[in-house]
Amino acid sequence: MKKNNYIVTVIICLLPILAGIILYEKLPNEIPIHFDVNNMPDNYASKNFALFGLPVIMAFFQTIVCVTTWFTKRKMSSVPKLVRVLEYVIPVISILIYYVMIAYTLYGTIDVGRVVCLMTSILFCVLGNYFPKVSYESHKNLIHPSPKNEKAFKKMTKTFGYSFIGVGVVFLIITFFV
Repeated sequence: MKKNNYIVTVIICLLPILAGIILYEKLPNEIPIHFDVNNMPDNYASKNFALFGLPVIMAFFQTIVCVTTWFTKRKMSSVPKLVRVLEYVIPVISILIYYVMIAYTLYGTIDVGRVVCLMTSILFCVLGNYFPKVSYESHKNLIHPSPKNEKAFKKMTKTFGYSFIGVGVVFLIITFFV
């Protein structure tokens, strides 16, 4: 990842802190951070940790992802689109989690399960779309045990791609019909 892209993605992870500052007085001292399958909060955090600590933790994880992909890219002859897509997953998740947490706290009407299902379905469909586009040459040294030949690799990535898209579509159906 380029230095500018890294800085932008970390800023995106930290951006929700501004919303926390703006809404600080309107929020209670404890904010729900985890929900059960019935859409009820089952774990709470202090307001300061939820509003300021969680975005910092997400920025830390983003840094780990960026460093890992940077080292991975150094081993490859060409950078696949899948690696570039993965670099933007945590910033998007960071904003969505923060939105759900604040919206549920302020309004209590948001269906957390549907948001998580929708987010998961989109992630699976995007990843499934990029699996078949991964080249054999750039990944043969990264997969252990390595596929025997390019044909086996293509079959494997195509199967992974269809599987991920299938799971994504199932989650999408669950989101809107269950």
